[in-house]
Amino acid sequence: MITPTRRFNAYGMVWCSRVPSLVLCVVLAFFCSGCFWMAVGAAGGVAGAVYVMGKLKDEVNYDVSTVHKATVAALAELELKVLEDKSDKVTAHVESEFSDGEHVWINLESLWGSRTSLTIRVGVTGNEVRARKIHDAIKRHLS
Repeated sequence: MITPTRRFNAYGMVWCSRVPSLVLCVVLAFFCSGCFWMAVGAAGGVAGAVYVMGKLKDEVNYDVSTVHKATVAALAELELKVLEDKSDKVTAHVESEFSDGEHVWINLESLWGSRTSLTIRVGVTGNEVRARKIHDAIKRHLS
């Protein structure tokens, strides 16, 4: 336990505590380390797809094979050619390309039960508009 200390200033003796300084340091460390933003992203993931650091991330209530089939169908609907297609029972990886040469990476990972993590990245630095179009097409094929 941290005990208060006595200090003197122009108005006389003042009781001080180190607790506010410690709390401030912990809060600053939390914000600066990225933990806060990760928690915000996780909370946003519950509500829907979240675009963070050039990647569109979502969790869907389907198994990996179902989401993989929907992904391939969505890419065909959008007339995107599939360059690479790897899948097993736990993960899947699909690569595609837009007609202008912008690359697309789609990763699927089984979380638990029939829940799957879906990550879409378009281009090296990310293209949110195109990623959301692909995401919407995948969701349509899952419905």
